[in-house]
Amino acid sequence: MPESTADRAITIAVPIRSFAGGKERMSSALSAVERGNLARCVSDNLIDAIDSFHVVVVTNDTEVEQWALRRQVEVIHPDTSGLNAAASTALSWAVRNNRTQLTIVHSDVPQPRALSRICEHEGITIVPDHQRDGTNVLSLPAHLDFEFTYGSQSFARHFHQAAAIARTNRYSLRIVHHHELGLDLDTPTDLAHPLASYALKDLTR
Repeated sequence: MPESTADRAITIAVPIRSFAGGKERMSSALSAVERGNLARCVSDNLIDAIDSFHVVVVTNDTEVEQWALRRQVEVIHPDTSGLNAAASTALSWAVRNNRTQLTIVHSDVPQPRALSRICEHEGITIVPDHQRDGTNVLSLPAHLDFEFTYGSQSFARHFHQAAAIARTNRYSLRIVHHHELGLDLDTPTDLAHPLASYALKDLTR
């Protein structure tokens, strides 16, 4: 019989490189201060949405670490820079700490309310971005040997790897195209999306 969600050791990992130095592709629309405020705003919103789960922030940035500790969120440090290294560090940490399921989510997803339903699935779940290019959410059993390959066309790479693993290990694989979780704030065009409106309002506070 499958374990209930309450009985499973589920961790959500949130890699954050930095607040101040991120979102360079939005520089034509937002100042450096505004980009930093936006990054903190959506990260706060994400932590609020998943505070019933065990959460870790993966970072080597001092400002982000202090923010996470104020939010009473555990921090783990990747050995090297980059999203792939952060995700691999989180997976290794999950194995060492006997976690059952690890869900990795981008910190710039402005509407993360549905994330809890992704975590509840015991197999592998991938949520691509709206363009079906990137990987906004990736959830998998923590003991799996998985190579993270974030970046352009990461969804296709993660899907093909996950499909092979699922066949070999008899895990279910879900691809969830979600109107909220599929949005991440990465370019000026993303700022015009209706789901991003709350984050922009917070920039003026």
